[in-house]
Amino acid sequence: METETVVNLSQSDIIGIIGALSTIIIGLLSWFISASHMKKTMERKELQYSMKISPLINKDLFKETNKLEIKYEDDIIEELVLLEITIINSGNMAIENPPIRIESKDATYIIPAYLDDVPDGYEDHWTIEREDGETSLIKVNHINPGQKIKAKFLMDKMPPENPMFICATPNLKIKRIADIEISTTALSILDVIYPSISSTIKLIR
Repeated sequence: METETVVNLSQSDIIGIIGALSTIIIGLLSWFISASHMKKTMERKELQYSMKISPLINKDLFKETNKLEIKYEDDIIEELVLLEITIINSGNMAIENPPIRIESKDATYIIPAYLDDVPDGYEDHWTIEREDGETSLIKVNHINPGQKIKAKFLMDKMPPENPMFICATPNLKIKRIADIEISTTALSILDVIYPSISSTIKLIR
């Protein structure tokens, strides 16, 4: 004859078991959340850029600029203005084929000039071209972590606002960096005190 064993659990036992199960479930959830956060932290896609606009003719030195006729290829230029854009991959992943657009907010022309300091072997992989009068494209096959793109453009006049930097890529963070003027001595001091800040400044110089 078989004997059935009946286990009688008190209310405190039940509460204890539920508490233990809750602790395990919360622990598992915390682990999944931490793992997900760690993955996002480890895989970071980020571009930083700086933008500088400078007139190339000093009206204080030459007052009759209105009598000058300036032409770049097929474009008649009212004022000779240089637009310099520096882009840095500040993340830790290569970014492939980012659709970078430089777009004027008004009718100011943005005319591609050239790329400066292109790494060896990248001449055919990094280019700039014109989409229309007010928009130019920076076309790169890829940009590795720490690599820097220096693009030069001409504008036909001083714009009332800075052009837009557009790069519509999923999960890509874009950050603008203000132009920083700092001496070599000050940078050496930052190397010792704040090495992370010093590294960022070196990238955008």
